Amino acid sequence: MILDRKDPPLLWVLLDEGVLHRPVGTPTVMCAQLLRLAELCDEPYVTLQVIPFSAGGHIGLLGAFVIAEMGDLPGIVYLETAADGQTVEDAATVSQVALRFDSLRSEALPRSASKDLIVKVAEDKWT
Repeated sequence: MILDRKDPPLLWVLLDEGVLHRPVGTPTVMCAQLLRLAELCDEPYVTLQVIPFSAGGHIGLLGAFVIAEMGDLPGIVYLETAADGQTVEDAATVSQVALRFDSLRSEALPRSASKDLIVKVAEDKWT
């Protein structure tokens, strides 16, 4: 796995709190998945933050996206839509999505509070 490499990439993940509660497997699978996310929170190359329900409606609910930046190369975004996913290299679009990511980060819980919430949901809801 890419995160197990000697020199893994930096990974910054924002999750809506709803994904911690939405069953996509058995309770055992859900608990294991959430506890794995909590473990990743301790890795120095991973920043995982949860956008809490208390943030209300936010721009991240419009659809998932991924921003990839590789050194001096221009950024690329992957946009998930109801129809399909699309990869976009247009600098204006990449900039717009990056701004939205920054906006979402401002709504998210800090790293340690995010980890605490993930563990709490894993233990309270899925065990």
